[in-house]
Amino acid sequence: MAGQAGFLSAPCEIAVKKYVPSIRASLAIVLVRDYGLTIYRAAKLLRLTPAAVSNYLLKRRGGSYIDVILKDKELYGMVAKMAEQIISNNAVERLMPLYICEICRKLRSKVEPKAVLPEPPY
Repeated sequence: MAGQAGFLSAPCEIAVKKYVPSIRASLAIVLVRDYGLTIYRAAKLLRLTPAAVSNYLLKRRGGSYIDVILKDKELYGMVAKMAEQIISNNAVERLMPLYICEICRKLRSKVEPKAVLPEPPY
């Protein structure tokens, strides 16, 4: 079974470990850097601990795609839009996960090579 990591993993299961932490980190960075929030205020809005936000800002936590998100105009715009909704209290809680999914899909399309899928054996 060696080499079978991810054998039965759904794409979203992989994304939660690989991409979503970078999206959260980017959101924290945008709130603090671009909107001037304190670490404590950003943590409260994101429902994280101040330590988590601090680690995101220092890029000690959050994965290896933070810079990709912050340097890509389209991805940065999506994160900034989400940050604006959070700050202005216009964020609809049930829609936030969907925004993260949208950003994740876009990020994956930019960083993953196009996979050539084999024909199913059935």
